[in-house]
Amino acid sequence: METPIPSSALDVILGISRGLSHRTSIQKTLEEICVHVERFFSPRHLAFLLVEPDTGDLTFNHVVGEKTDLVSGKKLRKGTGLAGWVAETGDPLLIEDTAQDPRFATHFLTAKTKGCATVMVVPIKSGDLVYGVMEVIDTHRGERFTQSDLADFMAIAEVTSVALERSYYFQAMRRMAETDQLTGVPNKRSFDRYMEREIEVCKRYGTPSSVITVKIDNLRRLNEEYGPSSVDKIIQMLASVLAEEVRKVDVPCRIASDKFAVIMPNTAKPAALDVGQRINAKITQQSATRQMPFFSVTLDVVSGVQDDVAPLIAICDTSKTAVQGFRKFRNVAANLMLLLNEERQAMERRQYYRKNVQLAGNFENPDTGESGDFLLENLSLNGVGFTTLLGHRLTRGALIKVRFRLDDSRRTEVTRLTRVKYLSDRYVGCQFADQKSYDSDLGFYLMR
Repeated sequence: METPIPSSALDVILGISRGLSHRTSIQKTLEEICVHVERFFSPRHLAFLLVEPDTGDLTFNHVVGEKTDLVSGKKLRKGTGLAGWVAETGDPLLIEDTAQDPRFATHFLTAKTKGCATVMVVPIKSGDLVYGVMEVIDTHRGERFTQSDLADFMAIAEVTSVALERSYYFQAMRRMAETDQLTGVPNKRSFDRYMEREIEVCKRYGTPSSVITVKIDNLRRLNEEYGPSSVDKIIQMLASVLAEEVRKVDVPCRIASDKFAVIMPNTAKPAALDVGQRINAKITQQSATRQMPFFSVTLDVVSGVQDDVAPLIAICDTSKTAVQGFRKFRNVAANLMLLLNEERQAMERRQYYRKNVQLAGNFENPDTGESGDFLLENLSLNGVGFTTLLGHRLTRGALIKVRFRLDDSRRTEVTRLTRVKYLSDRYVGCQFADQKSYDSDLGFYLMR
């Protein structure tokens, strides 16, 4: 059954939100969002552009409509055009009628916008930082975009940012879980997953498969003689050589502190031995060129065929437990309570990082307008305790804003929203209501 056309921005927001529960791919999330936007506004041109962090230029990541061939995959220089202006200023842009708006002809007329009648562009932000832009030009219905449409588009942009950040964090966590942080190549977890698939292909289709292992000899002695920094450079050089000397289908991995492995699909042992010799020669050449400490490596080649995959199984852990360790947390219903309890335990541990202080500050109750000065007596990552200089009318559960300066070298000013949890005469105990994952200013201060 065909999905009905959304009748309001709320329908679009709900549609995007439903996808949050199962979309983990950044690109698929982006494409799905564009489908919702296209169905709602019915634009002749819809584009999502991403800002390149190094240059500020914009790339047309996803384009739908009449101008697809003109701009798809192209780049837009920083600050140029409609999208460039929005990315640079961080403000949304509405041109209801291009013929009547003088800004259009002087600032925004390009090959892409030539002949268009009405335009809307909104920024996609993470906090205050613009990392993307979404634009719609003209409509199939022949209507002009209005201020009401812009308000809807901005609301959709807010939810778009949430959806994209969720997909981003999932991919970032997966990358951290499956990548060796020093070299950037897949780690042992990824190696075992790749090998499980490779062994299955080998058994089912009869294609040979080989693995080249490269082990650094006497790594501990190298650490003791030359230090961890020099050893890290050796390890990074090995990863670079392996990536350069193998095919695109081959997978170099770091499977131990002193050991690498290269998975070579559809490769018999003689061919793998030739690659191993080439790798060994390149390691020797690179070591001399970069003037690295003397070290040696041991190369070995393990191969498997359809009737005998035991050698491949012997060098990896293909148990389901290791592979499912990360994937199981994709099930929110099964794991939400577990992670919530761990979070609560972590917050309880943070209570112990408490410091007795004598700092001047002030509070303000936005609801009643009451304000006053206080002496801050204790401080933690979770909250504050202070004594007001005069009487107060604060009540338990009230949200108040507190301001104070730390007595550190920078005289750091701290402004936080807190909830009153404890009252005893003029003493007030508050918990931070705007909890942060980690407040570096307070964290370092409390460790002093």
